[in-house]
Amino acid sequence: MNGTIALSHVIISNESVKEICDAANGGKLISLSIRDCEVEEGSFSAILKAVGACKSILQLSLCVGMVTSNKQLSTLCRGLQKNKSLLALFIHGNPLKDSGMQRISKELSQHPRIVSLDVSDCELTDKSMEFISPLLLSSGSKIGLKDLSLSANPGITQKSWAKFGISVAASGNLRELYLDYNSLGDYAASCIVVGLSKSPNLRVLDLEGTNITDPTAELIQHLLEECPTQLHKVVLRENKIKSNIIENISSHLEENDDISDTFSIESMKIRTKSSNKMSTSKSFTQNNSTVKSSDKNDESSSDDEEKTEKTDREKEEESDMKDTVKTDEDYRVLEMALEEGLSTGKISALSGTMEEEEEEMEEEELTEVPLTSTTPIIKFPEKKPQTFSVEEFGDDGDELKEIPIFHHGTV
Repeated sequence: MNGTIALSHVIISNESVKEICDAANGGKLISLSIRDCEVEEGSFSAILKAVGACKSILQLSLCVGMVTSNKQLSTLCRGLQKNKSLLALFIHGNPLKDSGMQRISKELSQHPRIVSLDVSDCELTDKSMEFISPLLLSSGSKIGLKDLSLSANPGITQKSWAKFGISVAASGNLRELYLDYNSLGDYAASCIVVGLSKSPNLRVLDLEGTNITDPTAELIQHLLEECPTQLHKVVLRENKIKSNIIENISSHLEENDDISDTFSIESMKIRTKSSNKMSTSKSFTQNNSTVKSSDKNDESSSDDEEKTEKTDREKEEESDMKDTVKTDEDYRVLEMALEEGLSTGKISALSGTMEEEEEEMEEEELTEVPLTSTTPIIKFPEKKPQTFSVEEFGDDGDELKEIPIFHHGTV
């Protein structure tokens, strides 16, 4: 089953809209990612209408300036209201503010399946925490969120973060929690860590740049020593913590999961049981979308240097989750993964579902081919594990129309 479409930094054409809608209406769309693109209101509405009716889609990503108006917000809410299949919603980098978060939370509270939510960098304040916290809790047959990213919302105060720790304790469902680049401080962070002691399935905790010091780090160490936990990734960079405490935490994390780089969040590499090799990407021509930026054959050396100086953090923010879904078995694996609390595109937390290669694979950087016409051509490396390939196939042997995947740069 093919059906992953990703668009980034392009003007979405009518042809692209038609292909997205055809994939959704045909029950073949599994994952849709639109990031920092220009799209007409009518086209945006058509896409979300098709997503609302789609029964196959598991992941929707509308990041970085894709939901900026009340009309777009209303369109998204209607899509969420009608859709029953989604497991993951990523909408980081949109100016939702508290009013937008209230509307989205209302729809999510009634959605039967969503377990993964990313509302990082959405200009949220304390009021939004009142809408988000209940989403952690189970209610009837509906389970609470298992994967939550609230990174880079500095408008949330330490008082609200401390209260959030109570909701975390009441939930007990969390597998991944990203709170990086928020002003937590030791008191609020400690409240959250204590709450996480009730989440035995927690695997990832990101507290990078949260103004914490030794007391919080020592509490994390105590959590690892005294509480049953699957925690194997903790990010504590850009905090004033003594190196010996970091080393102690690292040793405990390695006991939980034999991973050497325990203090970094890497881009996710999904490898399904039904796939013996990581998916390979091929060069392709982007026929249906026009690049937003002006076409230039030559780039200055200063621009190249600026690109190479991007931090790992910036690269992570520019990357949405991707995987390969080729067969019905792959689809079931992805669906199971999302239900178990799949990552928001930062790291895989799928124990027993994914096969990890022990040997290191050197990844090549994407290389842009100089443009010779108005149609941009992008060459992808042979072993890029996080890109999707769309291939023809069908369970009943019928020939299906190929669904192009549109990329530009890093998604």
